Order: sequence, then C-alpha cells, then structure tokens
Amino acid sequence: MTNETDPTKLADLLKLVDRIFGIDRVLSDKGSDVIEAYYAQSGPAYEQIHSKQGCMHLALNDDGVFAQKGYQTQPRAVMREARAMKAQKVLELGCGKGFNSLFVAKHLPEVQCTGTDLLETHLVKARDLAKEAGIANVHYEQASFEPLPDRLRGYDLAFGFETLCYAQNLDLVAASVAAALRPGGRFVMFDVHAWEDVDALPKQMATATRLYETSMAVTNGFIRTGAWEAALGRAGLLVDPTEDLAQDVQPGLARLQQMAIKALSDWKRRLAVKVMPKYLARNGISALLGPLVYRLDGQDTGGVLTYQKISATKPV
Repeated sequence: MTNETDPTKLADLLKLVDRIFGIDRVLSDKGSDVIEAYYAQSGPAYEQIHSKQGCMHLALNDDGVFAQKGYQTQPRAVMREARAMKAQKVLELGCGKGFNSLFVAKHLPEVQCTGTDLLETHLVKARDLAKEAGIANVHYEQASFEPLPDRLRGYDLAFGFETLCYAQNLDLVAASVAAALRPGGRFVMFDVHAWEDVDALPKQMATATRLYETSMAVTNGFIRTGAWEAALGRAGLLVDPTEDLAQDVQPGLARLQQMAIKALSDWKRRLAVKVMPKYLARNGISALLGPLVYRLDGQDTGGVLTYQKISATKPV
C-alpha cells in the first residue's frame, strides 16, 4: 500500500483488501457459522482498539464527532425506557461481555438485569466484571434467543444491540421476545439492516458490502429493512416508528477506517496481518470499508446499509 491510496475510493480499497486478505477467500465463508471463532479471536482487538470496556457495538455520535460516550447511547436509551415504565426486570439478548447490562444495572440499582449469550467465555468475563464492580443486581445465563428458554419470562423490558443480525428465523425470535415480556412490556433493538438486495447492487458495492458483512461474521447477510417490524407485528407487538441512525455511526466508522489505513501503510504490519488469526485480521476489512457501505440522507454514496433503532410494546 502507498500513501496514494484514496480511502474514499471504493476501487482502491477493494484492491487493497484483495492484496492483503484475498476477496475470494473471505467471501468463501458466506453462509458458514463462524460466530464463536470470530468473537474468540476478535475479543482482544475490541478491547484494545474499539472499546477498552469490552463494548461490542458501534458508537452513536449525533454531533458528527467521535467520542467514547457514543458507546453509551444505546444503553442510555434502554435506561430511559426502564425509568419511564418503572421497570423491575430487564433482559439483554446477546449480552457479550456485559457492557450494556452492567451499565444499566449500575445506573438503575432498583432493576434486576439478566444478560444472556451463547458463548460461555463472554459470560465468564461479564460475571467477573460485575463482581469487580460490586454490581449485585445483574446475573448472566447461557441461552439462545432462537428461541429464549421458557424460564425467561415476565420481563418489563428486553433489548438487543447488534446481535439480532445473526438471527435465522425472525418469526421464532419475535414470538420468543413477545413471550418473555409481560403485558405492557417493551422491546428495543439497535442493529444494521440493508435497504435493498445486496446482490442487485453494482458489482463493486455488492462486493464491498458482502466483505463488510462477512468480516463481521454476518455471513448470511444483514436482514432487510422492515423485516423485523413485520415479524414483531406478527408476534402481536405494537411497533413504533423506526429511527434511522446511519449518520450517527459515521464518526466511529471514519475513526476505524483511519486507524486501518494508518496500520496498513506499514509493510511490517501488513506482514503481521497475514499471520494473525484470520477472523481477528479481518476486522481490518470492516474498518476499511465501513464508511462507504452505508446509505446516508442527502448523500449518494451508493451504499445500501443503515443503522436503526426498532422498538415495540406488548399490548396489555
């Protein structure tokens, strides 16, 4: 890579990705279940580069400037919901290392929080962090949200951040969420979705989007916009108007891209990438391509992805 590479030009970035990672090798993982390997290998990178607190979701900075506080935007939205409804029981789907449930439990000591995740390594870390912080009103269970176990019932509020993109059966998950909520309960999710069929895009943008998805272990592609709202409605929930937050993730995406460009400008680091665990190394792909694959209001980037907040209520 030379300093002449333009990070705003998709063609240049695709050439770089192909040279370092091999586009065909990356895309050969399409449809494969690589989630456990991805998180096992990527955990150190998340903590060193993305968020020292172990946060695994994108920052939301509505002022256009990246700041660490942007990682708190999603859990603060849950806190507002919980306070408004005087929630007593809150459930997190796909809790990872506990960043969000710990944040909510710390600030709302009157609330009992439950975090669920498929990976025991994540739960061990979350329990250790809760113990270290002296947060007693949160506990963690190994569980899938497809479906949630019957023991997880009667919650006032359930939420999931950038985890439901891995769902295979939306109706099953939506029905499971509805069953977990008490009448009047609320559901909140933040996630990436696709406005259109990615394979119908111009070739370079389709390739870039598939690379972005696959390098984040979303090997079946991001779910289309409107699909979750329809599934939640079929499950009997009353769905609120969806909020488009694609603009708010751009500062964080731009920061990661700048870091990737700087790192890959050094030939020694490029060599290091080739010997890293592959799913760890591939985070560099999502960093390079992230700012270009989203569709923004008033900007014809050609991107197809968006970042949305979807919320719904279980009728009384």
